[in-house]
Amino acid sequence: MTQLWEESITEIHEKGRRIANEMRKQGKPFKAYILAPRKVGGGEKVTLSGSALKLDHKLAAKLEMVKLSRDLITYAHLIGSPDPALPIVLKDVIDERGLFAYGVGEFFLMYGRFEQKYGVSKNKETREKMMEFVRDKNHLIKYKERGILRRVPLPYAVRNVLSHGNNPNTISEENIRTSIDLLKGWITE
Repeated sequence: MTQLWEESITEIHEKGRRIANEMRKQGKPFKAYILAPRKVGGGEKVTLSGSALKLDHKLAAKLEMVKLSRDLITYAHLIGSPDPALPIVLKDVIDERGLFAYGVGEFFLMYGRFEQKYGVSKNKETREKMMEFVRDKNHLIKYKERGILRRVPLPYAVRNVLSHGNNPNTISEENIRTSIDLLKGWITE
């Protein structure tokens, strides 16, 4: 069993090296990819995520992961479960970042700690408490809530988009990273 596993790893690494070498010969320094549903209806908003793959022995396996991730995102979308965090989480896995390093799990942990520290739990209370800490207008984002467009703290908007699959607002992976950093700072103040 161990020998078969090692043979599989060797085979996928050799294939990765071959693909990487071919791309280098073509003058390509990396392989870019985007994760999104393969099919969407007209006017639908979807979360996109993407990155660049290094040209190394892992390339073949990662290209297969990209293909499978696109399929998973497409099927989730087709059954009416277009989780906006799914492309971001899968991207982190492909990029070997782990789900906790600037991931959705860490975001929710920091958000919960913020609410716990300041004794807030209702949306309005949390939003207002966060507004007290915002020092840079770039940490406010336009956000439509209950039909009203307003500028709210970035972590507040991120939490609502990630928590509610039918939320019409959109966020980026960078929004999640920035929100985690903000929350960490606010918790230690």
